[in-house]
Amino acid sequence: MPYVAVNNGFDEVYLCINSPGGWVGDGVFLYNYIRGLPIKVTMHNLGSISSIAFSVFVAAAERYCSPHAIFMIHPTTLGPFQEGLPAERLQTALNAALADDQRTENILRERTSLPNEVLSAKRVRDFHILPAQALQWGLVQGVRDFTLPQGTEVIQI
Repeated sequence: MPYVAVNNGFDEVYLCINSPGGWVGDGVFLYNYIRGLPIKVTMHNLGSISSIAFSVFVAAAERYCSPHAIFMIHPTTLGPFQEGLPAERLQTALNAALADDQRTENILRERTSLPNEVLSAKRVRDFHILPAQALQWGLVQGVRDFTLPQGTEVIQI
């Protein structure tokens, strides 16, 4: 946990991440939390970063991915609905999903150089990004294998 590093006086934390994503609200919280930490955060994609984890990943000051890693972004999805749901509730859910799409897109515009075509594609389908593209579009600063320096303190979360 980054707070352990902050509370123990470290000036940097290196997070290895692999995540299928989760709830947009939780991801935006983590994005803002990481951006607000008083230490340098570096993240390394060791496998797959998908969905809202994509926005969490770009919160880091430095970002790397392994040569065989992948990234995936997609439109916000709506949860299962009961049969006979009133139109107003459907419209409210749609409005919330569109707002979530807009706020995650704003994060990606601020923190990467993803082309407009990619951000447009993300609104209607899954879009996968390979390491070379991630480097080209400013998603990562480098493509490299993860290696742990001898003597480094490791905390698994």
